[in-house]
Amino acid sequence: MNLTLNLVGKGAPNMDFLCSGCGKREGGPQGWCLVIELGKPGTAIRNTIFILNYWDEKKAMEPNAACFCSSACEEKYLAYRHHELVA
Repeated sequence: MNLTLNLVGKGAPNMDFLCSGCGKREGGPQGWCLVIELGKPGTAIRNTIFILNYWDEKKAMEPNAACFCSSACEEKYLAYRHHELVA
């Protein structure tokens, strides 16, 4: 999960999301996309990948979510994960 919680004054907390590709920080990630990785129960295998081309803040806060600020960052991450899975 790539997020931080900032408390600003006495108001409501502000969520910051970090891009899993480049580390860019964004409080309101408009136009960002998500990749959700699911594991195989009882193993360390994480190989089921769902690509969401829309922003879902609830899903972005899940521990198996990766957030991306651009398609270039998403593609870089997916290429790396593909290499890990087939190596």
